[in-house]
Amino acid sequence: MTGRSLHDGLLRVLTSARLRAEAAAGDVAALGGAVGVEEARALCAADSVRIGGLARFLGRHFYRERIVRLFAGSRRLTREAGRDPLAILDTPAFGGLLERAELGSAATADAVATLVEAEVASLLAARPWGPALCAYEGALFRVEAGPRRWGRRDGSAVVRAATAQVVALGWDVTGLVAAVRRGELALPEPRPGPIRLLVALAPDGRVTTLRASEGLERILTALEAPRTAAELARALDADETECGRALQQLAAVGAVEWRDA
Repeated sequence: MTGRSLHDGLLRVLTSARLRAEAAAGDVAALGGAVGVEEARALCAADSVRIGGLARFLGRHFYRERIVRLFAGSRRLTREAGRDPLAILDTPAFGGLLERAELGSAATADAVATLVEAEVASLLAARPWGPALCAYEGALFRVEAGPRRWGRRDGSAVVRAATAQVVALGWDVTGLVAAVRRGELALPEPRPGPIRLLVALAPDGRVTTLRASEGLERILTALEAPRTAAELARALDADETECGRALQQLAAVGAVEWRDA
């Protein structure tokens, strides 16, 4: 065991309710599979109350930053109405969530987003485009929690990424969100009318939003199961070269993943 390995093990325990439960129970065998046996012995001997308190502190800061960044539009408007959605961080509901949280996981992100949406829904409902704003930023929050895919980015077949979402909205709120993020004082009024957006997570963790055209959605639907570029072209009755080019672009934003056939 080294200081670095113990530090890494502690970070894993602080971000995982499951691992903290194993440490609190003194289950060296179970915890050792995740952090190493010697590290597990040290962590099982640590003060579980202090570790729990530090984990809650870390969790609040972790999700505070993400709420500020990914619910930027909703937060700006609700703060103007006198209520900050960050208030959920001090509620019993959020405290209970932290007790079972796996920081950064899709399941915990969904639970946190649901709390934020419930907090801002009544204030945003007075605006006709409020529900669309809440839905769009909720999708951004959830998609960002997907796994980072640092490994290989090639293969002979391609499949739709599990984190890629197509969001159907009744208003185009993307300009408003962009203006909030730029810090503009005057916000553009969202445009009415149906819009479909692809929200995807790139391998490096960057969330990208694209207009989901009919052609793009046809590609994603055809890739619910892995296909080669040639198989996709035949399924869509399209040019294989054009399909290959489209797949490379979609892979760059994380909407599809390459695999071995």
